[in-house]
Amino acid sequence: MDAKHPQRRAWYAQLPIHLILITGGLFFLLPLLWMIATSFKPLDQTMRRPDSLRTAFFGEGCRARLDGRLLPVTLERLLTPSAATPMAVVSPRAAFPAGELLQPFGKEVWDRYPVFNRQELERMNTVVEPGTRVLADQRNRFDPAAGVLTLYSGRRVPAELVRNLVADPAGGALWLVREWRPEDTDTKEVGSAGGDVTRPWDVVAEPDLVRGIRMIPHNYPAALARIHFLRSLRNTLFLCLMVVCGVTASSMVIAYGFAFLDFRGRGALFGVTLATMMIPFPVVMIPVYLLYRDLGWVGTLKPLWVSSWFGSAFFIFLLRQFFLGLPKDLLDAARIDGCTELEILWHVITPLSRPAIAMIALFTFLGTWKDFMGPLIYLNNESQFTLSLSLQAFASEHGGTPWHLLMAASTVFSLPLIILFFVAMKTFIRGVSMTGLKG
Repeated sequence: MDAKHPQRRAWYAQLPIHLILITGGLFFLLPLLWMIATSFKPLDQTMRRPDSLRTAFFGEGCRARLDGRLLPVTLERLLTPSAATPMAVVSPRAAFPAGELLQPFGKEVWDRYPVFNRQELERMNTVVEPGTRVLADQRNRFDPAAGVLTLYSGRRVPAELVRNLVADPAGGALWLVREWRPEDTDTKEVGSAGGDVTRPWDVVAEPDLVRGIRMIPHNYPAALARIHFLRSLRNTLFLCLMVVCGVTASSMVIAYGFAFLDFRGRGALFGVTLATMMIPFPVVMIPVYLLYRDLGWVGTLKPLWVSSWFGSAFFIFLLRQFFLGLPKDLLDAARIDGCTELEILWHVITPLSRPAIAMIALFTFLGTWKDFMGPLIYLNNESQFTLSLSLQAFASEHGGTPWHLLMAASTVFSLPLIILFFVAMKTFIRGVSMTGLKG
């Protein structure tokens, strides 16, 4: 066999390398898979230690028969009736406020507005209609002899249709279950969305529960509504457009001057341009902020895109090296034809530099899309927030982080970047391979 054309290695000789690469790729994919899986889970299962591989990636749900229908339910309470804590399911004849049932104190307390937020007050003022089931426990006692259900507030409600709850001698659990609805996933409280006494509910034994996988696509519209997605997307796309156009256009003009125009001090000026990349951002952060403050730009989007129209040192360097690899005879021919330097840049250099320009535009778009520090420093009005800043604001809301909604919003935030990478992958590789370090 000719030495210039060595024999190709057998497929089984390359198999270990391929297996190592596939294993490494799957390992780095795990955070993305976890984020997507968490975005479809109920809130109470996002931070729970999974007991199997299925529950690690899929939410677990239960179904139970309520009012003759098999409905998805939420396991609200584990009931343990005994002689000391008797329990019964009753149906009152008269209507009463749900607050007398739900809270362990009297009406004189829950009438005081500062104790509860608006959502809790609305829930407690819900009227329990006749025929609705009521759970009578140690707080709401049912007297079979008098045929009266006495609520904790002292209200005496005539009762009928009494069903005493007895613990299973075999040790089976009794669950208070309530109908689960997709809108329950959008809650500001980190915990169960239960407590709605107007929904179908019942006490069900453990063997009567049907357990399985529960996927909640409603997490996505709920999360996007909470972060004001369309408004944040509009701000982010505006910044991406202005920054990409500014960095690309200005860097091309400056790189063309460093590559093809001969002027005094060109080498020293190019060295100073490269030296700016060595200055850490924290060093210039405060002076630049003071400058924008004096210009009256703090609180606007201008500090995030105006500076991009003055070029980027790194991209100027890349484009200069790329331009030096182009044949100079084309430039000389264009000058003989009477073209100006800008016409040469637009009609000659730009068509030949499309891979490098595409790579710069791609890098700039990704950096602007993910930028968090800049918007955090200069933006203070929620109507101007970008997607990254809206995600941070959502994650730091008072009352805890709804991780299922945060992961749904993060998935939508990351999806355009993933799609853009696969669409522009060939252009990116071509741009990197053609941007040599010549000259």
